Amino acid sequence: TASATPTDGSPVGCTGDCDASGEVTVDEVVTGVNIALGSLAIDECSPFDRDGDGTVTVDELVEGIQRALNGCPS
Repeated sequence: TASATPTDGSPVGCTGDCDASGEVTVDEVVTGVNIALGSLAIDECSPFDRDGDGTVTVDELVEGIQRALNGCPS
C-alpha cells in the first residue's frame, strides 16, 4: 500500500488511492471506513489521511468516495 503521508498537512496524491494506482476502488473505500472506525491503522491506507493528522474523518471519507465515483485528478 502507499504510505506517503504529508508532514505539512498538504494533500498527497488522490484521497483514498491506497495503492497509488490512479483510482479509488470500493475495497479502498472500505479500508478508509475501517481506519475511521479504528479497526485498522492509518498506515493501511495513508492517502485517506488528506490533512496528515493521523486520522480519517468523515470529510476525508466523502472525498475518497467522490474520487471512487468521479476519478482522481490527473
